Amino acid sequence: MSNVTRRGDNRDATPELSDRPSVMTLLLLTTLLVSGLGSLSSSVPRQFHVVKEQKNWTEAQQYCREEFTDLATIDDMTEMEKVKSMIQEAGAGDAWIGLKTGEWQWSLADRDFYRENEAEFRNWYPGQPGGGGGEECVGMMAGTWHDYWCSSSSPFICYDGGNSTHPYVLVTEYKNWTDAHKYCREKHTDLASVRNQTENDQIKDVSGGRRVWIGLFRDAWEWSDGSSSSFRYWNTGEPNDQGVACTLIMPSGQWNDAGCGHPSPFICYGEVKSQIVRVELQVASHVIINDPAVQQAFVQQIQQRLRESGMPAGAKLTWRTQPDGQIFKEKKETKEEGRKRRKRTEL
Repeated sequence: MSNVTRRGDNRDATPELSDRPSVMTLLLLTTLLVSGLGSLSSSVPRQFHVVKEQKNWTEAQQYCREEFTDLATIDDMTEMEKVKSMIQEAGAGDAWIGLKTGEWQWSLADRDFYRENEAEFRNWYPGQPGGGGGEECVGMMAGTWHDYWCSSSSPFICYDGGNSTHPYVLVTEYKNWTDAHKYCREKHTDLASVRNQTENDQIKDVSGGRRVWIGLFRDAWEWSDGSSSSFRYWNTGEPNDQGVACTLIMPSGQWNDAGCGHPSPFICYGEVKSQIVRVELQVASHVIINDPAVQQAFVQQIQQRLRESGMPAGAKLTWRTQPDGQIFKEKKETKEEGRKRRKRTEL
């Protein structure tokens, strides 16, 4: 909490914070936004923060990005031990970090190729996708879709954007998904995307009953901040969740995967981007506190005081509006506070 007071001449045109007897005491809250914080250098240890609020993974990610930098990325065992110690000390139990399975996406990524919701069309076989440990590429068999290991070999369907009559091309060579993808891009346009049931039926007919690769795939695991860190510390038998999953650190320090909608505490990293500063002002009773020019003058004076106390030069102050829509509210002074204030002004 910061109490900011300043003596001032009430006759001055510039609003001043004052200790004179003819005052009214106002309590206001401001939000200090610390801007201009870049990503931490790889040579600087990450600052981790345990947040004990219960949030799902997406909510936790949003919170960390607003208040810090992002959900925690962990690069090595040294950072892992640090986070483990913090979780145990905070008594947080299981906690989210930033590692999450990637979303299913088409290799043909041109947004103009898909109308509304077409990129989300799926025709999974019942129980699919069922792979939680590496089955990240999609093949079609008899018109329905299955997830398979990308390293397995199969014929595949290319999409040829230059042929409107026969856009789907069956290639009967057996290739893994990556090699099939490369072939289709070199010889045609890309592996086939399936945007609706009509196209699904067309590809089914072209495949002739074979299991064939199509262009849907999923990155195995990725960090929320885009980091390329390959460090993993899975518990025995993990990851084992079905479909899209996010990562929890247990108090033991080892990792489990879990459904991303599960509420849990979480770990953020980065410097604090904002904080609430409670400021008590004493101002002359004739000052029009709702005048924007007066409020700006207050901000400038408070900012100067906080910078003298070590606030970063690039930090900015903005008023935080009260629940009733007002910036200021009058403080109800106790008898003891009034006695101390009067004594102070008499000195």
